[in-house]
Amino acid sequence: MTGTKENYIPEQLDIIYINFDPTKGREIKKRRPALVMSSTVYNRRTGFVVVCPITSTHRDLPMYVELHSHKIHGQVNAIQLRSLDYLKSNRQIEFVESAPIQDFERTAKIIKDIFNFDDLISNFS
Repeated sequence: MTGTKENYIPEQLDIIYINFDPTKGREIKKRRPALVMSSTVYNRRTGFVVVCPITSTHRDLPMYVELHSHKIHGQVNAIQLRSLDYLKSNRQIEFVESAPIQDFERTAKIIKDIFNFDDLISNFS
């Protein structure tokens, strides 16, 4: 965890509380826990953070990762990856704990598969 509560900079692997509102349609809503996927350097330089929301609703779907943390229980929702301006006060960002590396790795693999960059990039090589 970097900084005090007032100047907290999210770090990759952090589990945070953050307000997802405003939203549209079926996007995940309200203040809830999330897993920080973006690098600490990116977060510091841009004031944005890329997160996957954590839901307490259990879904037996391959793009939801069971979270094995101490303080937050639920599943990481990799299909609703979102970039948020964490510097806005209405985001109400708050550090909770660091995520287990295995849960982060499973989530990162799903995101990698969603974007399929490896196949696209290999076509240009």
